[in-house]
Amino acid sequence: MMEIERENMIKIGTKVEFNYGAMHPVEYGVVTKIENNIATIKGDVGFVEEINLVRINENSVNGSPIGVWTI
Repeated sequence: MMEIERENMIKIGTKVEFNYGAMHPVEYGVVTKIENNIATIKGDVGFVEEINLVRINENSVNGSPIGVWTI
């Protein structure tokens, strides 16, 4: 059920933020493709990342903001 909700919320063109944690800059990207619950994201500095939809907007165990978030 949660996967369906995330898939409906995240679409091509959705902007995301990558938060890698302390001493690493936040990076931004845009979803360019969604296939088989995998989002392909093109970053603003040229990187391409593939992320499972269930990992986007997922809270960490300790509540840290590290991860990939929609903006």
